[in-house]
Amino acid sequence: PYTPLFRSVGQARRFVACLLDECPARDALVSCASELTANAVVHTASGAGGYFAVEVTCPRSGVARVAVTDAGGPTEPAAGSPVGAGAMGEHVDDLPVCGLGLALVAASASRWGYYDAGPGRTVWAEASWPVAVLAAPRAPWAEAPRGWRDGGGAA
Repeated sequence: PYTPLFRSVGQARRFVACLLDECPARDALVSCASELTANAVVHTASGAGGYFAVEVTCPRSGVARVAVTDAGGPTEPAAGSPVGAGAMGEHVDDLPVCGLGLALVAASASRWGYYDAGPGRTVWAEASWPVAVLAAPRAPWAEAPRGWRDGGGAA
């Protein structure tokens, strides 16, 4: 059933997209935020008049993280396994009901996880991208001596 809290899922997506405007992993983390906030509304006490909070951080160069803290639920987060679903003639109604959103998170993120946060739980996803590595400065003693040429000849 639709609840007004579902509107918050779209607001969370826009919030994450705005904060990660220039981030190379923006789209992946917006998708993760969408799934994590929807899960908070559907599968935890957050959807029954509770709350959820969204946090976006960049813990180190080339990495961004989105975390959703909810009001807690009866089960631990687990990614479902849609592998083979539909490929062997299975009907869409035979797909697992729970865990597909976290499977999407697992496929979109570099890594994900969760931890208990007081009475609630925080589920997070990180995405990483290549960063430029600056060349290490050369030591002065590593430079070729003046007048030296390849081949060992004198200048």
